[in-house]
Amino acid sequence: MSQIDLEISNILSSNGICTKIFNISPISGGCVSSAFKFSTDNGDFFVKTSKTQNSKMMFEGEAESLRAIVAAVPGFTSQPLYVGSLLSGGAFLVTTFFRLSTSHAKNVQILLGQKLSTLHMTESPNGLFGFPVVTMCGTTEQDNTWEKDWETFYKKRRLSPIINKCLQNNPWDTELRKLGDIVIDKVVHHLLKDVEVKPVLIHGDLWSGNWGINSVTNEPVIFDPASFYGHNEMELSIMTMFGSPSRDFFNEYHTHHPRQEPAFKQRQDNDSS
Repeated sequence: MSQIDLEISNILSSNGICTKIFNISPISGGCVSSAFKFSTDNGDFFVKTSKTQNSKMMFEGEAESLRAIVAAVPGFTSQPLYVGSLLSGGAFLVTTFFRLSTSHAKNVQILLGQKLSTLHMTESPNGLFGFPVVTMCGTTEQDNTWEKDWETFYKKRRLSPIINKCLQNNPWDTELRKLGDIVIDKVVHHLLKDVEVKPVLIHGDLWSGNWGINSVTNEPVIFDPASFYGHNEMELSIMTMFGSPSRDFFNEYHTHHPRQEPAFKQRQDNDSS
């Protein structure tokens, strides 16, 4: 058992999560974190570790996101149990464990549409757009400061920060600066005019690699969230970027959340760009 494994094991024990660790197995955890299954006398647990900058902030944001999703749609994601710092640097997150599989069956797509539509019926507790804590999409911090309207939040808390970050790395990219200003100053308002947007809970990074099937229940589950209360269409646009869900998913989803015209497709393309 490595020093990190021992450190995490001691924390699990001292916090009453388990008393004995039988086995620790590495599993797929993505490009930012390392992931493990801890088999214990109290069942299996999912543990993620990371030594990236602001890893504690990342896991705290993820844990808060998981709590919100579990409260809105029980069983749709894992339950966060502990977030801590590592003595050797970095941080870790402990959650309940799902044994995952994949499926593109029609019934799975329909159920995913049902569950996600339920999630998107969960409105912001204060009527504002944002989230109580900072979340991170990969290693990118997401400023979730509360705003009264979606247009302001989207431009001020999403588009402007990512464009500015790109320009910091490429200060001579005058084309990006020019087009970014056009999108922020003109395009976003044009696409959102005459559209009513309510702040609802979204996963925030729901591409095809962030959902799967719970092998025990055979129902879809989502993970690795970077949640906030925003426009439900932003979730849908992200879902079409890498391995889009089937028509069955969208048909089911839109029976609960009808497409908002005008310019639904244009807004979706803008969000995913």
